[in-house]
Amino acid sequence: MTISYTDALRYARDKKVMLPEEFYLLDLNARQYATTVSYLASLDQIRTVINLANKAVESGSTLQDFKKKVKAEGIELSPHHLDNIFRTNVQSAYAHGIWTQQQENKANRPYLRYSSLTDSRVRPSHLALNNIIRHIDDSFWYSYYPPNGYMCRCGVDALTEAQAKRLGVTIDDELPGVQPDKGWATSPANYGKHLNDVLQEKIDEALLANTPLARELSEIHSKALVSQQANKEIIKAFEPMSEQSRSNLDSIVDRVIEKNKDVEPSAIRMLTELIKDDEQSLTDLFKTSVAKNDSQSKSIIGWMLSSFNSLMSIAKNLKNKLTGNNLKGFDSLNLQKGNVIGIQTPTLFRTAESAGKNITILDMNGQALDLSKISGLDGALLAPNLNLEVVSLSDSEIVLRKTNELATRLFIANSTLFSLY
Repeated sequence: MTISYTDALRYARDKKVMLPEEFYLLDLNARQYATTVSYLASLDQIRTVINLANKAVESGSTLQDFKKKVKAEGIELSPHHLDNIFRTNVQSAYAHGIWTQQQENKANRPYLRYSSLTDSRVRPSHLALNNIIRHIDDSFWYSYYPPNGYMCRCGVDALTEAQAKRLGVTIDDELPGVQPDKGWATSPANYGKHLNDVLQEKIDEALLANTPLARELSEIHSKALVSQQANKEIIKAFEPMSEQSRSNLDSIVDRVIEKNKDVEPSAIRMLTELIKDDEQSLTDLFKTSVAKNDSQSKSIIGWMLSSFNSLMSIAKNLKNKLTGNNLKGFDSLNLQKGNVIGIQTPTLFRTAESAGKNITILDMNGQALDLSKISGLDGALLAPNLNLEVVSLSDSEIVLRKTNELATRLFIANSTLFSLY
């Protein structure tokens, strides 16, 4: 049985399970997994099938749901082939998640045991690996960590040192002389690289055949590399969670469960970071991406917009007027009446304990996340690409109004990116 992301959160809550931080990055990790699909008539069909498979990984869709969606796109593949594609993508994505968790817990469970099924459907080469026990850092796992082929059903168990010694660590002389299935390369050493390897092989083949396919494959390859690097930069910007961040995340998760909305895991993680007063790394990443505006940066900004919009379904601000005294990066702006401020990235707006100039923003219905709805915190997270006109200002107050007029000059104030007209 498969369950949706929200159902997984609800189940964990009911069982009082503390989910690891990596759980909230599942969609970013899943996007790094793709392959090309043979027997398809066009590259567009390749993209469609892979995108559907990756979405299935992220949402917990069933194989039958996946087949229906492929058929709805007018793509005809045999049930066996679709089953192969679906299970391969799911297995690869979740194998990476399991490997990551095992690495993080290797101080307590430093050994791994290969586990294959023993029924008549198991390939002899996979059965030969059953019950092999090696240290988690042993190079053995970089060649044999499952899945080791299409439709592979093998797994790996993490063991304590005492368990490994009791069961018997496999010595070099006892290792079988078998290899993973031909053309299979999804070991931990190759996570995030399988798409590149397969595509490069097909590009080389197309070049040898002197066909126009080579250029199209090269373009797909380049886009995949950009996307992979963008995901890595996003993940790197997420700092280890503090106790306060964990508390905020728990509040957000509870509201996601309550609303039963389909929110990407990393969107929750993004909001958790951006509502911190001292958050910097993620803001810097967004700021740099907007300023650079290259392919990788566009991918990062695209993820930011998608994440923010998915959260709007849960906590869209419905107030016409927002008030506070702390708009991140706002104090150092030398403003005059009639100026238009362009906010480029999601920006925290709240009431701080320390006294500051009162700020009122008008016409804000649907233009921010109401933090009281999703985390119990005061204030709002203003939407990216928001333009605000200075209506009036005095020594004690400034009034802003949403406008469709665009600010044009980019500059940085206290590490928050604005534009000004």
